[in-house]
Amino acid sequence: MAPPDSRFEHDSAYAPRIGCDLAEAASIVESIQVFGERYLARVYTDTERHQSQEAPDRLAARFAGKEAVLKVLRTTAGISFRDVEIIDGADGAPQVRLHRQARTVAHTQQLGPIGLSLSHERGMALATAISLPTHEKS
Repeated sequence: MAPPDSRFEHDSAYAPRIGCDLAEAASIVESIQVFGERYLARVYTDTERHQSQEAPDRLAARFAGKEAVLKVLRTTAGISFRDVEIIDGADGAPQVRLHRQARTVAHTQQLGPIGLSLSHERGMALATAISLPTHEKS
């Protein structure tokens, strides 16, 4: 039997972190109908609400983005949805801003910047987030 090919061996501590999530715009509409401003203020920052114009498909994409980022962080302990902010970059591409506990977790885990892709169509939103650990192998 041939020895394992070392090109395919990796230490999971150094592997890219990837998270993905789906969200339904109808679920966002329902949450707004049931909880109103309380839901919007608990989940979205003022910037997110302004940039999305509070359109359900855009809010769903941001919600999926937040969930995808939380999967990259591998924890939700002490992190609020507002700690993960999804904003429009200067070029229109989504950017991730981490605040409070989310920022602390990313720093503790030595994660680099988090890249994010969002898409929405026919009432569904998809988000994929990725980050590379920044620590050096010893």
